[in-house]
Parts: sequence; C-alpha cells; structure tokens
Amino acid sequence: LANLKKYFAYNSFRPQPAAEDGSSLQQTIISHAAADLPLFAILPTGGGKSLCFQLPALMRYVRRGVLTIVISPLQALMKDQVDNILNKTGISQATAIDGMLTLPERGEALEKVRMGDIAILYVSPEQLRNNSFIRAIRHREIGAWIFDEAHCLSKWGHDFRPDYLYAA
Repeated sequence: LANLKKYFAYNSFRPQPAAEDGSSLQQTIISHAAADLPLFAILPTGGGKSLCFQLPALMRYVRRGVLTIVISPLQALMKDQVDNILNKTGISQATAIDGMLTLPERGEALEKVRMGDIAILYVSPEQLRNNSFIRAIRHREIGAWIFDEAHCLSKWGHDFRPDYLYAA
C-alpha cells in the first residue's frame, strides 16, 4: 500500500473484481508479482491490469535494478501506457520500442535499456527477433515478462501475431 500511494497516489487497491475470499483481486495479483511468484492473471477491461504489472515492476527496479518487459501488440497502447506512467508517477524509467521510432530515437531507447535506466520496457512482438533489441536486454536482469493483450498469443485467434513465437 505504501508503494501504491508513493508511485500512483492511490490510497487503496480496487475492491472489484474481488478474489474468492472477497479481498481485492488486484492487490492479490500485485502481492504475488512483487514476491516474484509466477502468475497468470486475467482481468476484465477496466479491471486495473496495468497497475498489476507496473507497480511490481517499479518495486523490483528500485530494489534490484531489474527490467520488466511488457510485450504489447498495439503501438498506440504502448504509447498510452508510457505516457500514463509518466503522468501518474512522474518517473521517466518507462519507454516503448516499436517500428514507429526513428533510428536516433530507437538508439537512445536501447542505450537507456542497456545502461539500466529503464524499469519498464514496452515492445511489440516483432522486437523479439531484432538483434539490437536482443543485445540491449542481454545486459539486464529481466525481472518479469508481461504479455499484455494475451488473446493475441493463440495461433487460433483472429489476431495472432507469428512474432510471439520468438518469445521463448
């Protein structure tokens, strides 16, 4: 709760959706993630999913300097997520790497990743097979891999992206 208040200025977690015991499902997910326990969480649209990986990512970064990579299929969503983190928390340790960046912007973002200046990195699945991306993250300990919009992972889904196969 102290970190929730510190980074996002919220006094409590969302009460809904609730866990089986009636407590905040959001808080349960964040507690598991902050303890570095593997988890699979599915929340409805508007259920507070982003906070479930952003808060633990910031906590891991402050504690151990590790990187959290969020794989997201939508460039606009990545930009919104980065902008929201900056606006809500005031921290600048979040960035996105996608095909819309100019070469100088991409180089700057990758250098920040490599040097440990980024806590949360949003990437499109196509970056998973990009050599400069792979070289940059090799220099970092990865605290968590997050698959946002996980419905895109299924080969049978209407919006499957083959580049997700490079996640392994």
